[in-house]
Amino acid sequence: MLKNFIKKYIFTFYLIIFIIFFITLNKIAKNFLNQTKLEKRGGSEFIEKVYGKENIKDYTKVLSEQLIILSYKPFVEFTETKRSDEFTSVSSSGNRCNQNKILECYAPNGGKKEIWVFGGSTTFGYGVKNDETIPSFIENKMKNNFKVINFGVGHYYSTQERILFNNLLLELPPPFAVIFIDGLNDFNRKYKHNESKYSEITRHKSTKTSEDDIKEYFKERFYRLNIVRLIKESRSKDIETITKEKLNKQNVIQLVKTLINNQKMNESISRKYDIKLINVLQPVPIYEDSYSTSNVPKDFLPSNQNSYDRLKFGYQTYNLNITNKILNLSKLKIEKPMFIDGFHYSPEFNEVIANLITKELISKNGN
Repeated sequence: MLKNFIKKYIFTFYLIIFIIFFITLNKIAKNFLNQTKLEKRGGSEFIEKVYGKENIKDYTKVLSEQLIILSYKPFVEFTETKRSDEFTSVSSSGNRCNQNKILECYAPNGGKKEIWVFGGSTTFGYGVKNDETIPSFIENKMKNNFKVINFGVGHYYSTQERILFNNLLLELPPPFAVIFIDGLNDFNRKYKHNESKYSEITRHKSTKTSEDDIKEYFKERFYRLNIVRLIKESRSKDIETITKEKLNKQNVIQLVKTLINNQKMNESISRKYDIKLINVLQPVPIYEDSYSTSNVPKDFLPSNQNSYDRLKFGYQTYNLNITNKILNLSKLKIEKPMFIDGFHYSPEFNEVIANLITKELISKNGN
């Protein structure tokens, strides 16, 4: 009977076989995607190893609260999405609050009783609770004499931070101090030096007409297929390996110049508005023993050597060219766990970083 069916409907038979094969292959491909690693990061096995068995419940919630898309924001293109969860609270202005289990996170008011902190996802505190971020620890160590505002946003680098800082000064009274925590996103990004993570997507969406909608719909569905995403990731790695020398020396030098110029502009603005300024060169795992104190499974550490080379070269070039005063924490290490994944800091590491920034703030306040 099967032979008769195959003979009669040979095209249909092979089509069914192809569809079954493709669906199976697509499911298998998901296990090798970078995104799957992020999804598994919320699993109890990962959380127990990194945070401890007693913390599985809390940090399962923390990681689920932070798996949320970013929102549009004028001039800087995107910001953290407003939410009031148990351990992750963000106001309508995009700043993260410093306390857990609050009903609502409020936007800043500005003024000399506030300190503004700018940075990327390490400043925002991906993977930690509201009260375990760098800004939260600074607020506590300043004995709550100042309200420390966390303007960290995932993927932000110095240009977006400078624009956000400028825009805030258009709307609010100047704060007592501003802190910029940079290095990782400035030197490790692979898009153009004068664009953001989502500039290409924003540009594409702005030029799309209504006639493109149906075609765009099917195109997006095609590129969401696991097998297609895996092929793109593999090709991206191959291209990066081939162009390794160019990325390290030409592209990264421009990225370093961008950070230095942004710091100079922030310095001028801060001086004009009588704001204390601290530029922090943040710790990054570019040393052989960077993960030695942490419990992160190897599968969740960066596998691309080019990322380390890019960061190393960026930090070396920056330190050779910097002329203004910075708080250089690039070599900072502690005996307790420093990282909870490839790049984000543990609560213990955040507290030590906050200690050093607070000392610098107190010194500037005394002056």
